Amino acid sequence: MPVVEYKHHINHMGRIEVPGWVLDRGYWANAADHTYLGWVAAESDREYLIPDTVNEKTKAECVTRALAIHAVTPYKNHPEDPESEGTDMTDAEVTTMMENWYDTIVSNNS
Repeated sequence: MPVVEYKHHINHMGRIEVPGWVLDRGYWANAADHTYLGWVAAESDREYLIPDTVNEKTKAECVTRALAIHAVTPYKNHPEDPESEGTDMTDAEVTTMMENWYDTIVSNNS
């Protein structure tokens, strides 16, 4: 279950925090449902529980998620001029961006 979609938790002090079991965290926030993408250890490599509500994501599912976010709040290309707003990325650019991120997070955490 390496790449997962998760939400923040409330700790015993009532503070919102990233769950400790998300080892590489805080990627690709979705404002619509308050979820993020991150990395967790495989079940065979951990001695702790991860809630059943946490969804493992394939590369294709991450791309679909990114395109849905992009449809509501477009991702922007980084402009050369820092004073410029940049242009909206195309769906193909978003797909490539997410596929590259997925490959990198899997490689970095495997």
